[in-house]
Amino acid sequence: MMRWVAFDAVGTLLAPQPSVAEAYHQVGRALGSQRSVEDVGRRFREFFSGSETACFAPERLGRTSEPEERERWRWIVAHVLDDVADHETCFQRLWDHFADPGCWRVFDDVPAALDELSAAGLRLAIASNFDARLHDLCDAHRTLRPIGKRLVSSEVGYRKPAAGFYDAVVAACQAPPEAILMVGDDWACDVVAARQAGLSALWLDRRQTAAHPDGLTTLHQLVEQLVSR
Repeated sequence: MMRWVAFDAVGTLLAPQPSVAEAYHQVGRALGSQRSVEDVGRRFREFFSGSETACFAPERLGRTSEPEERERWRWIVAHVLDDVADHETCFQRLWDHFADPGCWRVFDDVPAALDELSAAGLRLAIASNFDARLHDLCDAHRTLRPIGKRLVSSEVGYRKPAAGFYDAVVAACQAPPEAILMVGDDWACDVVAARQAGLSALWLDRRQTAAHPDGLTTLHQLVEQLVSR
């Protein structure tokens, strides 16, 4: 019997506003960058995907901490906006930008879904590859208050898809893995890795990139599966 639903954060519950590419572009332009927003977006995707192997020693792959996450983001900013002279100011402005709750929005389907799941007796958690800034974001958005537990990679010490992250989720929920459902927008991190750890998992494909039997396009569908039977 399902007792817990654990949600990824960014792309699942929350989205940056403006987009990551636009935010980087705006800060970069203010500090002298000549890169277009399209170029910034492409470079962000490239360097974000390569940041773990570039920033962590082989024996630390899958592991993390608050200081390591901060340095990883410093590396990403410096490589995405490589034509800015003052890299530290650029990094600090972007770090502070994404720490500001006003720069994030909660997806429209989230409040009702959380309320209905909670009312049905399911316990809710966040399981995210973020850092400590996530706590202030969650505290500021009242609609996220039904979520009782937060598992943040920089505090757990492991990043998804590492098994250690999901071991921490199971331990925090104090429930068997099969009683926990993971919901997220990253197929590898939120679905494949969760299932390998023994959890149930569903993919939230908000962009509707492909039809998939284990895919949701909104959290309303999750409520229908778990509550409205």
